[in-house]
Amino acid sequence: MKFIHLLIVEPDPVALFSTEQIIRYFDNFLIVDRVENVEDALEKLKVVPIDIVVIGGPVCGEQWKEIRKIYGGAQIIFITQNPSCEFIRDALAEGVWDVILRPAEPERLRFSLEMFQYRFLNEKALETPILQDKLDAVFFPREHRQDSIGGTVRNSEMLSKVINLIKDSDGLQSAGEIAEVLNVSRITVRKYCEALVNTGKLRVRNKYQTKGRPIKQYFLV
Repeated sequence: MKFIHLLIVEPDPVALFSTEQIIRYFDNFLIVDRVENVEDALEKLKVVPIDIVVIGGPVCGEQWKEIRKIYGGAQIIFITQNPSCEFIRDALAEGVWDVILRPAEPERLRFSLEMFQYRFLNEKALETPILQDKLDAVFFPREHRQDSIGGTVRNSEMLSKVINLIKDSDGLQSAGEIAEVLNVSRITVRKYCEALVNTGKLRVRNKYQTKGRPIKQYFLV
């Protein structure tokens, strides 16, 4: 599995806990560390490879701009309270991935992380010769976005792929296992699986582990 290395900047313990719970919803994100301010984040980036930084709390000064210069242009998601229009324009000009206003809706942050994950993994998978459909997956995952944000499962082809994969595996499959084979996100696969469960085409059971949440496994009726 290709991990996306993530750093959290958050001085508020309650907000930190909430942000961590949302990030842990994904398999591919690896939380490298948690720091309380941008200064500590800059020091961390000097010694640890980071792909994306989630910055919460007040944004003071312009130190955050150094983040994208230190380690290969690491992306930034801001979760902030009432930023000015000037800050938003500045963030967009600097190529910030996303700005989310507090109180942040969990689904909004999930969507932002999912879009980053989708682009990151597709970008890493680019090979020569580059085909247009591969570039489209990096720059404009329209179908993927509709599936994620709209809450409605519309893609009958994807439904068929999920069912056939579970059928061919002749066993129980988690959303993460299916997502890895189909090269889509776990959240998208889970929505399709839940839709199939609701229509009676799949069943689901929990696989309990010694640590962490149980894993949902899907199988044919």
